Amino acid sequence: MNTMYKDLGVLRDKEISSFKYSLITSKLGENKNKFFKWLGIRSYGKIDFKDINIPDSKIATMAIEEANDTYKPSLLKHCYRTYFFSLGLAFSQNLKIDEEFLFTTSILHDIGLTDKHNHVCSKQCFAVYGGDIVKDFAMKNGVDELRAGSMQAAINMHLNPYVDKEKYGNEAYLLSKGAAMDVIGAHSFQLSLNFINDVHKKFPRTNFKEDILETMTSLSHKENTRADILFKMGFQKLASNNKLDTI
Repeated sequence: MNTMYKDLGVLRDKEISSFKYSLITSKLGENKNKFFKWLGIRSYGKIDFKDINIPDSKIATMAIEEANDTYKPSLLKHCYRTYFFSLGLAFSQNLKIDEEFLFTTSILHDIGLTDKHNHVCSKQCFAVYGGDIVKDFAMKNGVDELRAGSMQAAINMHLNPYVDKEKYGNEAYLLSKGAAMDVIGAHSFQLSLNFINDVHKKFPRTNFKEDILETMTSLSHKENTRADILFKMGFQKLASNNKLDTI
């Protein structure tokens, strides 16, 4: 699924089929890569946690302030972990990235699930809404419209199991991978246990599983949005069995 969603993120029949197909093929691809690593056919680059810095630019600083004012602690730490896991995956695949872009979208990607904004979940896709919010936020803080639109697209698509990095950029591709890794453990085989443990020490997973499951069960996500489809396809089981919770 390589599209940015419109129409409030409510999928049509063809889009639903395409989304489900992408979920299946993405999982098969992940299993193939994991097997290739086990065979020694594929290897991944490594990064040390201490070598990762949080950008101190204006937009990154303002994003931190917005996140601190908006998120509950468990969801805030999830967004930080998403950044570190996304950046770790970038190094594992030798992908060049814009750290400011990746950090800003990581820290704000779930703003649609916060108490301030989650009233929209019963009306539209929270990720599409979040993308719109972040585009406006970025432009108000000095980001040009083209770059702000790219941030919007990255957040809009972060629920997609696959994002085309050639079309939308490495940052959008990595945001979807990093978020999925933290929520359901996907792609974690690409990163070292030491790196994962260091991320967890800095940003503990306390109450995260319970809180993220609550966002799926209690927010009445509008029918045929991606959150609704994921829930119906077994998201609760995947999140409950996330192996990162046992590392």
